[in-house]
Amino acid sequence: MVSALSRPKSSACSASTWPEAHLRITRYPSISAEQFLGCVAAFVDSFTGELNAAASALRRLEGKSKGSAFAYEMTLDNHRYGALIVLDRWSTLTTAFGPHLAHPIADSARGRIESAEQVLGRVNQVIDASGQYATEMVEACLMAFQSLGATFGEERATAEQNAKLGPMLSDDYTSARRIFLEDLAAR
Repeated sequence: MVSALSRPKSSACSASTWPEAHLRITRYPSISAEQFLGCVAAFVDSFTGELNAAASALRRLEGKSKGSAFAYEMTLDNHRYGALIVLDRWSTLTTAFGPHLAHPIADSARGRIESAEQVLGRVNQVIDASGQYATEMVEACLMAFQSLGATFGEERATAEQNAKLGPMLSDDYTSARRIFLEDLAAR
């Protein structure tokens, strides 16, 4: 699987259907540490939401053969690839601003993103290669999704700590979070 971090940018036409990330947040010349933490919260919430939705769809498909529950399969596909899109956009943000922030989360983002892409790539290969949604396959995929939660544990802990501030969060934090949430939700 090609990492979002190493994928070459080209103006040439290609057969890729991967959406180009035109993120509003990256239009800023720089972001502050507070704004970055708002983006961390947006990333964690979006990524966790995609994984939870994919896990829920997988549970509904458990024991069924491929093609027997088309709507649930479409939901699963939407969210398992949605998780990859969220990772790609997180990569875009951390690549653009990470080197200037000198923040531990930004500094370790590249390795975590690559690890998560590998796990999701393998999950997708298992799902695509399987003729049915056997219990063992579903359980393996759910465990992989849980491992991704651990991969981004530092991001989750930081977001939860900041959420405790509630209305005392700065405008920079909340506006950056809102903008990046909109960027992450755009398809």
